[in-house]
Amino acid sequence: MKGIEIFGVALLGILFFVWPVPHTVSLRDLLLASTLLVFGYLAWVRGGSRAALRGLAAPAFLLAGLTAWMYFVAFVISPETGWSLDEISSQWWRALVAVLAGALVATAAGENPGLKRGVLIVLLAALFAHIVDVDFQAVQGLLAPGSPGRMAGLTEGPDKSNYLTNVLFGFLLAELFFRVVLKRRVLPLPDAVFAAVMVLAVVSVFAERTRNGMITLVLMLLLLGWCFLRERRVRMNKLAVSAGIAAMTVIVLGGVALVVSARQSSNWNELIDTVPIAWDTEHYKAWQEGNQAEWPKLPNGQTVDVSLYLRVAWLKEGLLLVRDHPFGVGFGRNAFGHGLKAKYGRGGGHSHSGLLDMAIGLGIPGALLWLGFFASLATVAWRRHRAGPNYAAILLLLLLIDYGVRMVLDSVIRDHMLQQFMFLAGLAAVLTVADVPEKRKAAA
Repeated sequence: MKGIEIFGVALLGILFFVWPVPHTVSLRDLLLASTLLVFGYLAWVRGGSRAALRGLAAPAFLLAGLTAWMYFVAFVISPETGWSLDEISSQWWRALVAVLAGALVATAAGENPGLKRGVLIVLLAALFAHIVDVDFQAVQGLLAPGSPGRMAGLTEGPDKSNYLTNVLFGFLLAELFFRVVLKRRVLPLPDAVFAAVMVLAVVSVFAERTRNGMITLVLMLLLLGWCFLRERRVRMNKLAVSAGIAAMTVIVLGGVALVVSARQSSNWNELIDTVPIAWDTEHYKAWQEGNQAEWPKLPNGQTVDVSLYLRVAWLKEGLLLVRDHPFGVGFGRNAFGHGLKAKYGRGGGHSHSGLLDMAIGLGIPGALLWLGFFASLATVAWRRHRAGPNYAAILLLLLLIDYGVRMVLDSVIRDHMLQQFMFLAGLAAVLTVADVPEKRKAAA
């Protein structure tokens, strides 16, 4: 790689490491802008396969439509135009810059094998550094008196750290598919090093103990298993197919066991009894009061499972806000809280579901445009994967599964999580359409 390429890769690695670290907003913005400029220059000089980018017209059109809808809602529908415009400026435009930066990195690196390997390995290294810190904290916790808690690493909480772990698994699982099925490497890592990284990533999953992260990881593994069975179907006999189905079943059961283990503090009867109480938001008002609340009691006299109670109550109230405001109240991280305040005179925060927050803020049209963006990327990735081996296509599918499920269960359409996803989506999408599958190369 040339000097400017090395500089760009170093910038990218620092950016990806710093992105999830709290209180680094100004540094993130500086690094993101610098990365955009450096790789924008490289993409302009190299040219790249611009014709291939036509395959991404649908996702680009949907993003543009979603942006236009945000401004329409802010100016025409929202009762808090100023707040919504500030959120669009601070949240959404950073995400758009991130997706553009990812696309430019891929455009510059797509036809340069050395630069492409450098980009992939530096992203992997930045994610791995966070996972190593989580594992180190877990070891310290085991050696200290008392039982270890959930580890957050350098992030604000274990859920934020686990988001990085699952993104790392996206890269690792795509690489695992290539090594097992195609007997070749994309990431320049010896098998022993690759296996060690995989083991440490698994350790971090148990150290973070986030049930939503476990659910998404299980679904990522199921997608990988489906791709494996599809690739092998022609050469597989009935015994092999049965073995594959059995392996996938074990993965699902293992995932369920992990989710259950994350709920050791509550038995299932208590969880079941919590749901109807949480759904009765008219009678039980504790969901409005937060930590100052006197939590409702179950029939057996025990306190409700607070986390489940709040999530179910917020889900119901969020759906009611979507019903009452089908065109939204204005884009913003805390659209749920703004909707509650307008309805009840008090409220704040988010609903703990990014998709629900999006629907509250931008209404049903906005949510459909966002889901359409996901569907268009998934369609591109799946078609390219079917055309021939494509590492970026598998990576993109895994990232979409991870973030798509996570945004239903957690509030991740915000801050650095949204920016990182958009960057990776832009990177993987452009690499997907720029990469010529081996089957078509052979036919050319």
